[in-house]
Amino acid sequence: MTTDDSLVDSSMRELSVLTVRAPDPARAARIAARCHAVMASRHRASSTPAPLRTPWHRSLEPALVGGLCVVFLFEVLARALALYGF
Repeated sequence: MTTDDSLVDSSMRELSVLTVRAPDPARAARIAARCHAVMASRHRASSTPAPLRTPWHRSLEPALVGGLCVVFLFEVLARALALYGF
């Protein structure tokens, strides 16, 4: 038997002494009820319709994000070119 096997055997012997505990049925029922209540409230919150967005908002956000991406890309390219001496 190797050292690892003896460690595993001793650990298993120590663990075999422990008893398996069953949860209290009343407590388990309370926890399940709380979980179901939270899931139901999240489902109700997610099923409410989002506010209607105007065409101005629908076009402004993508344009703003796209513009910032272009600025970032140009800055990355400028720094890369400066790093390589162009």
